[in-house]
Amino acid sequence: MGRRNRKNRDSEDEGIDKAELEWMRKRQKTITTTSNNNDTTSSDTNKEPKANDVSKSSTTATTSEEQEKIERMRLKKVQKKARQKEKKMVLKQEEARQQSKRQAEKAVHDKQKKDLEKKKKKLKKETGSHQYTTLAKGVKYQDLVTGKGMPVKHRKRIRVSYTLRSKSHTSGKIIDSSFNFGFRLGKGEVIQGWDIGLEGMKVGGSRRLIVPPGAGYGINKDIGAGKGGNLYFQIELLHVAP
Repeated sequence: MGRRNRKNRDSEDEGIDKAELEWMRKRQKTITTTSNNNDTTSSDTNKEPKANDVSKSSTTATTSEEQEKIERMRLKKVQKKARQKEKKMVLKQEEARQQSKRQAEKAVHDKQKKDLEKKKKKLKKETGSHQYTTLAKGVKYQDLVTGKGMPVKHRKRIRVSYTLRSKSHTSGKIIDSSFNFGFRLGKGEVIQGWDIGLEGMKVGGSRRLIVPPGAGYGINKDIGAGKGGNLYFQIELLHVAP
């Protein structure tokens, strides 16, 4: 009886031990699975910041590129504005130079015009209201400037400066001229108009002569004033020999 009970107890104890072992194995498996799951979750959790770090790095790189692009665009705008400003400055300087040139040319023109008006006034004052005086053979003269000294007479050797024009003393075409021409007055060395028209002049005097063809080179000869045209001389008496 006692042996049977001990055997039964041993059998029961053995059944309990097996059940405990089975339960412990299952629990260990559950713990292991949970641990693995936790490890996996932990690993995934640890990886996420790394992905975030990559994203942040990429975003930082993109932002840097955009900033560089914006800086390049800003620099281009600054350079463009600088070029435009320089161009405007060059144009302004050129305009100022042209304006200065025009003003200088205007000043020269105004001065020339004023000088010409002064000469005209002086000439008008010198000539006054003198009209042409008619001499022999239709020769006419007008004194612009009265010289000094004794009047010139025939047979005297003289030197003159003259200009010969056609149609007018001022605007006619120049036919002939000389700054130092010498001859003896009244000896027929020059045209009759000179022998007639220069008598009575004084050294330093300036005289205008209108010589008709009959006292000049004749009706049929044309020396540049046309056949039968009058000759317009302006003569200055430079010297009279003693």
